[in-house]
Amino acid sequence: MSKNLYNISMKDEDKDLEQTIDLDSEEVSNTDQKQDVSTAGVGDDTEEDIVSEEELENPKTALKKLRAELKLVKQEKMELLTGWQKDKAEFLNARKRDQETQADVIRFANQNLIIDMLPTLDGYEQAKAQSTWSAVDEAWRQGIESLMTKIYGSLQKVGVEAYGAPGDIFDPNIHQAISNDPTDDAKKDHTISAVLQRGYKLHDKVIRPALVKVYQA
Repeated sequence: MSKNLYNISMKDEDKDLEQTIDLDSEEVSNTDQKQDVSTAGVGDDTEEDIVSEEELENPKTALKKLRAELKLVKQEKMELLTGWQKDKAEFLNARKRDQETQADVIRFANQNLIIDMLPTLDGYEQAKAQSTWSAVDEAWRQGIESLMTKIYGSLQKVGVEAYGAPGDIFDPNIHQAISNDPTDDAKKDHTISAVLQRGYKLHDKVIRPALVKVYQA
């Protein structure tokens, strides 16, 4: 009797276990189906998008688009290259101007000192032009002339040049006319008849114009 009851109880437990396993299997099956549906949906959308793009954009349209993009890239490249070349040219010009400015500063650094010396040179030229110059003591005169020769030599080494002599053609850029001397000789017209004060240049730059009289026919 007890043995029969035990068998019945075991059978009931086995049925319950089978039902539990069946329920778990259904849940797993349902979960797998959901995942399959979700994955299949993603794959289908991607394929539909690719197919749609291929249908909408044929090879001719794609080639035309690529050519347009290539043209735009080339245009941007040329604009960048042109801008770079322009900036480079401006930089080189600015550096050249700066170098020229520095060179001029060095070349004309003594300009004010030279201008201050010009009245002394004028005094020597005026004294030498007098008829009494040859009448002074010869040793003293030779000493002064030797000293002034050295001064003129030193000035010449730093780029100073004296100019202005009778017979030169009048140039308003380097001469300052004080008065005119009438003449009947057409060949003398607009030439210098007398130099009242010599002009000076420093490296071809006029630092003082020559004061002159000019023939006028």
